Amino acid sequence: MTTGALLATSLTGVTANTAQADRASTAAASPRIVPLPVSTSAAAESVNLALLPGAVASAKSQRMTRPDATYAPANAVDVFVHNGWTSNYASVGNGYDPAQDWFQVKLAEPAPVHEVFSRWTSPAKPTEYDLQVSTDAGCQTWSTVAHVVNPSDRDSQVIDRKDPISCVRMQALATNSTTGYTINEFEVWSGPKPAPVVGHIIPVPVRQTPGTGQPWELTAESRVVVSGGGLAATAEILAGYLRPATGYELPVVTGSATAADIALTLAPVPGLPQGNESAAAEGYSLTVSRTGVSVVAPKAHGLFNGFQTLRQLLPAAIHSPSAGVGPWTAQPITVVDYPRYAHRGLQLDPARNFLTVAEVRSMIDQLAALKGDRLHLHLTDSQSWRLEIKGYPALDGTGCNGANCLAGFYTQEDFKGLVTYAADRFIEIVPELEGPAHATAAVTALGGRAVMGCQGQTQNDRFCTDPNDPASARALAFWRDAIAQLAAISPSPILHIGGDEAIGMLHEDYKWWIRQMEIIVNDNGKRLMGWNPALEGYAPNSTSINHYWSDYTGGGPALIKPEWFNQGRDVIVTPEYNAYLDFGYDGSPGRTPRTELLQSYSWDPEWVYEKYRSVWAQPAYGGPKAEDVLGIEAPIWGEQLRGPATNEYMVFPRLAGILEKAWSPKALTQDYDAYRQRLSVAGPRWAFANVNYGTVSQVTWGTAAMGTVARFGVDRTLRDAPLARMAAGSIPPSEVTAVIDWGDGSPAEPTGVAGRDYVASQRQGRSLMSVSGSHTYPADQVYHGTVTYSHRDQTWVVPFTATGVPSCTKTITGPHSGPLTVSSGVTCLDEATITGPVTVRTGAGLYASGSEVRGPLSCAGNSPAPSDAGRPNTASGPKSGQCARL
Repeated sequence: MTTGALLATSLTGVTANTAQADRASTAAASPRIVPLPVSTSAAAESVNLALLPGAVASAKSQRMTRPDATYAPANAVDVFVHNGWTSNYASVGNGYDPAQDWFQVKLAEPAPVHEVFSRWTSPAKPTEYDLQVSTDAGCQTWSTVAHVVNPSDRDSQVIDRKDPISCVRMQALATNSTTGYTINEFEVWSGPKPAPVVGHIIPVPVRQTPGTGQPWELTAESRVVVSGGGLAATAEILAGYLRPATGYELPVVTGSATAADIALTLAPVPGLPQGNESAAAEGYSLTVSRTGVSVVAPKAHGLFNGFQTLRQLLPAAIHSPSAGVGPWTAQPITVVDYPRYAHRGLQLDPARNFLTVAEVRSMIDQLAALKGDRLHLHLTDSQSWRLEIKGYPALDGTGCNGANCLAGFYTQEDFKGLVTYAADRFIEIVPELEGPAHATAAVTALGGRAVMGCQGQTQNDRFCTDPNDPASARALAFWRDAIAQLAAISPSPILHIGGDEAIGMLHEDYKWWIRQMEIIVNDNGKRLMGWNPALEGYAPNSTSINHYWSDYTGGGPALIKPEWFNQGRDVIVTPEYNAYLDFGYDGSPGRTPRTELLQSYSWDPEWVYEKYRSVWAQPAYGGPKAEDVLGIEAPIWGEQLRGPATNEYMVFPRLAGILEKAWSPKALTQDYDAYRQRLSVAGPRWAFANVNYGTVSQVTWGTAAMGTVARFGVDRTLRDAPLARMAAGSIPPSEVTAVIDWGDGSPAEPTGVAGRDYVASQRQGRSLMSVSGSHTYPADQVYHGTVTYSHRDQTWVVPFTATGVPSCTKTITGPHSGPLTVSSGVTCLDEATITGPVTVRTGAGLYASGSEVRGPLSCAGNSPAPSDAGRPNTASGPKSGQCARL
């Protein structure tokens, strides 16, 4: 078949940041965000003396509402700003003397004190207090260093004492409140208190220091240089993240790096804590300067994490699946980073509404970009069983949740493919097969209640758990088969068996069942994990994991008890009140109670709110204990969700804060305002990745723009060609206008702006705002045009390029045997003959002149679609995707 030029190129690119565009972009968002260090040079030696081992907090009075530890003085010096010390108040004028209360910290060793910072809860704060210090060892003699009237909620007092101070005290004098005093944080700094950490990076790194000089630029000459051949596969995946947007080849090589290169080196990293397994496995250093980029880590996982940080330092459009013009620059910076917890997870629920393999892969990539490393797949529930179990054909993936629900099924080969895809990105898939409750689909498929339910059982949603009933033996026989098959295809050391909400089941029978499951899982070489209260059925000395979510007993008596936490058992913290992502937010549909952006960030695994009991779990029940926490996981349950867009909306942006809690040091994850600034620059990255994230009003979302390379055919005409795109999550598209300057001297043309607006009730976030246009150029040459976006008094000038000639990343002439895959850039065929299939990956391009393709031709996800320009090319065999019309 004779076709025209086989052209499958991407037109979208990155804005060249002109001075005007830069000024406008800065004005559009909150103050311009630049990477800042954890501490400035002046504060580099500053230490919060109240946190040093041996420092002791005490108070004149303490509210003694049970449990006693809820309002203890120690809570005001634990970094976490959402607990604290509260005085033992009574109504003012009713025997309560507010001048008697004080709060103090005795330092571990006498030391100079520069600044004292207090964080108060309004209105429980003084109208007047004295800040006092003591220099004697017993802290008996006090001197006033500041008299404070009507302090702000964030109250900083610089006292700059050079002599050794033993104790620092807040001596209360007066209050207008009837609720006494509450100090959430009391910090004693040896130097200036460091500024909140903003910047581009989520999760916020352990240490980051801006460099000096010119930015580094990724160019067409850039390579990914690895320190050994064993890193080649990982480096190919990492380079693959940058190829679509840039169109660059980015070859992976060994040898010496140049200034344009990204060097990945396995080596020790100074500054990583010794004896910390997670730091050794995942920590890294990243250095960006005009002379190149260097990522160093002890392990490949650390190199992967460092590269993800580099992606966040590049323009937001680096996350686009289609290519543009650049420049691709990153400001100089040095980062040393490692995780707080080893388990940093997201749970998806295809059991209620199915997610395809491609949709799960997309979520894996977004999880990896935020340094998540666990994907928990809830594969079965009452609605359906989604995993093939050989020998049980009735478990076929039919069934789902509600009207217009999504059914589907993973074969074992599908599952193994997902496992491999995730593992290549250093994410472990933790599979879950749910029982003994939440099991209607399985019980029904296996013969129904009469076969799998206990004698006299009326519920369809559970297996029999009575050890004296033959149905339990039948049920366990099935579970032995299912778990053995899953264990054989799942390399994760953990197998999740659910175990929650077995309401109405005899508790002793339930515990027996869990113990049988633990035996089966262990016999298959795996470690069991179950939702509480499953741990009550674990063997006392087993290694099974407590997956803590909530004390839900269907309105019955409290089940949670200290025994859940006093055995030293590992725990994954998934607090329903803060981390459940199917709970609605910002006016969106979703389960209640709602989990707003603040609530999803303002918590810590060492201080968890127990929603159903209205108490803090740690003081009330003794846990989860800090030393037992393996990590954090955020689940999104699928009852109300339909497809990837609704899942993305509910997951993003809230997952970013939860994973920051899991990765970053506790001290750096307590300032909500600083977090929102970091989040504002993450929004454009999601927009360019086509993620349907919630553009909530609580964040002033940053702006970013990208121009395109628009290619015309022999008639020199662009037809409805994409020219420029802009991310501006705080601006409705209907309020933006645009003008196209075609770059050929013709008059500028006003044009419309296309974009999806924020509609929380439909779980729809704002998309990129795109401008397209049609134009005929006077000659076959390269033209440089602009699209000017305007919103009120702000403008963004976005350059684009129009040309009829592709910029060839690679040129093939003459015969070529075997398959040809174009993964990135534009491959040009010039008088070439290709024997074998040709595949053009998403974002890549193929341009042919006087050439012949003998075999199938597949182009998918390219923009614009390939066109027939009347040139003498031949394609034999089937053509699919965007090539089908050639």
